[in-house]
Amino acid sequence: MTDTTDNTQPEPGPAEIIARFERQGSGPPKTIAIFKYADALRQVRRYHEALQNYELLATLPIPKGKAWLVPLFKGQTFFEMGRFAEAEQAFKDAGDDDPSTASRVYLATALRAQERFEAAIEVLTNALDCEGDRDEVLLNLALNRLSLGQWAAAQNNLEQALAITPDYPSAQTVLEDVRAALALGDGAGSP
Repeated sequence: MTDTTDNTQPEPGPAEIIARFERQGSGPPKTIAIFKYADALRQVRRYHEALQNYELLATLPIPKGKAWLVPLFKGQTFFEMGRFAEAEQAFKDAGDDDPSTASRVYLATALRAQERFEAAIEVLTNALDCEGDRDEVLLNLALNRLSLGQWAAAQNNLEQALAITPDYPSAQTVLEDVRAALALGDGAGSP
């Protein structure tokens, strides 16, 4: 007979992570505990404390394949604070150690928030050569092209994203909107 009991514990939420960290006993916390604590602080909008912990993490030994996550999450904190130029720099720092698409998508988002659409398109175009979520890169390319009024190019990127992931709801929604705009035939498809 097979045991169907679910023995997995749900992931703790940010409040629980903060409470556990702040009530921990003796001994220095492990790096992963500090990282989770900093992210939990970010999630509950205790941004300055989160940034202090990311600064602390930058001084600690972190496994090489994971080091890029510290500037990435630091960048996300800056982004949520509306400090887009600082977020941009943190995402660039993350990209220095991350060969995937992840940090590049975040970087492009920070550039887009600063209305630097061409720069975001350049970052995302280069990200197509990286390992990772190409469909997400293509969606973000489309969003930046929409900001520039390049609706036909955006449609092309969205169709490429949906060829990779046919049930990608965000890409489907944006594609429907772009097709409706293009159907109006008022020059919306400018390159």
